[in-house]
Amino acid sequence: MGLPDVQRRTISAVYERVLESIPDELAQIGPDGRYTVAESYARSLRIAGGLTQLGVGRQQPVALLLDNSLDAVHAWTGAALGGMVEVPVNTAYKGSFLSHILNDSGASTLVLDAACAERVARIADDLTALRTLVIHGDPAAADELRGRFRVLGFDELATAKPAAPQHLDPADLMAYMYTSGTTGVSKGVLVSHAHAYTYASREDQRRPHAGDRILVTLPLFHLAGQWYGVYQALIHESRCVIEPGFSVSKFWPTVREHGITVTVTLGAMAELLQQRPPEPGDADNPLELAVMAPLASDIAGFRRRFGVAVASVYGMSEIGVVLNGPPETVAGGAAGFPRPGFALRLVDSAGQDVPAGAVGELWVRPDEPSTVLSGYHNLPEKTAETLVDGWVHTGDAFRTDARGRFYFSDRIKDALRRRGENISSFEVERAINTHPAVYESAVVGVPSDLTEDEIKAVVVPRENTTLDPPELIGYLVDHLPYFMVPRYLEFRDELPKTPTQKVHKHVLRDAGVHDGVWDREAAGIVLRRADR
Repeated sequence: MGLPDVQRRTISAVYERVLESIPDELAQIGPDGRYTVAESYARSLRIAGGLTQLGVGRQQPVALLLDNSLDAVHAWTGAALGGMVEVPVNTAYKGSFLSHILNDSGASTLVLDAACAERVARIADDLTALRTLVIHGDPAAADELRGRFRVLGFDELATAKPAAPQHLDPADLMAYMYTSGTTGVSKGVLVSHAHAYTYASREDQRRPHAGDRILVTLPLFHLAGQWYGVYQALIHESRCVIEPGFSVSKFWPTVREHGITVTVTLGAMAELLQQRPPEPGDADNPLELAVMAPLASDIAGFRRRFGVAVASVYGMSEIGVVLNGPPETVAGGAAGFPRPGFALRLVDSAGQDVPAGAVGELWVRPDEPSTVLSGYHNLPEKTAETLVDGWVHTGDAFRTDARGRFYFSDRIKDALRRRGENISSFEVERAINTHPAVYESAVVGVPSDLTEDEIKAVVVPRENTTLDPPELIGYLVDHLPYFMVPRYLEFRDELPKTPTQKVHKHVLRDAGVHDGVWDREAAGIVLRRADR
């Protein structure tokens, strides 16, 4: 098992192979139809031809503001086959979030859902590069923008003269993938064809394989939905079923209806599935493998209840996937083992390697430079900070065990230090989230009178439940070392998040300790080493 030579890691090479082997097999099923491999390829080339007629040239950006649909799939595969640079935009973006990406990318053409046209109208005066709008849905939704922009319907792309197949180099850019900033503006990661292919492929793992049916419920404007779902299915000659989004109530019916065998989920999705009341037929389903990032809190319970094998994975926009955990190796909290093709180091603040068991920042160096980011768009200084002597400095902290398995610890900027002890906010959150009345949580440091940090946990209870602070603290005393038990608890209906659902921890830090925050020490609960 293994990935092909890097020269074959382009979308044109993938289509060339699957068109020869399974041209008439169903490739994609979605809310708006179904397409065979040959039909998908032909439609993608027509869209590439339409974009070319609009003036989008080779290695030039085209922005996509589209929810999950087969049209969204063929818009990005069309752009990729045409040698263009896709700029996927989160469909929750509006205002400055939206204008920043459109201006920074320099995209002259935006393909967007009709429902998003009003948001573009609100920021029209701020847009510096945009010239053309392609409306997916009713073009009349953009009537007020005619004159300011050229406006046409998506059908005009889909029925255009097909583009001629392009020769693509693995180092050609395939996308600007904008990562949501929790403290600053989003950065556009420069992603090559080789990078995207390497992220998507699991050819060094046992699943998926030809004939699998892969369910995609994650958004296509994210890496996991687009590449770890749709592109992965194409690479592995598997059928891809695309849903508009994740639904707890519809998940298992969809799995059964389409005979789904493989899917990728966020850990939070698995938690929501487990929160539903058990039913006698839970394990009566065709799903065989769920790849989770990160792992849910009760992996053994998930496997037993649903009869599904679970694998772990770790990756990010800048580096692709560098850790895999096959089902037989999965352990609670583990991200997996290093993937062939990458050298990994864990280093301290001085850049020195740390021993097994110690926490360090993950640095990654690829065997093939084109399989990681080539930089950040328009950000040479940030690029220089991240790419140093061939190593990508990820900003993520990990530790390893004696077997060489990697465990995610925290984002470097989110780590805490309390009275001489280094603390992972991620590990504290993981313990809090195992409480049956907790939906989600975020842990931050707030200033201590004794220097360093005190720990504040912001907790969102599950629907129709209440949480008693002393009871939650008692639970955490049984699950955490004494020094990791939060001093402060704050309960909220929801956590502040970016449009890509990353928690705005700086907002929680800045809020500090206010009247709505419960203090366990003020309540007389003081923990010492004897309580460990």
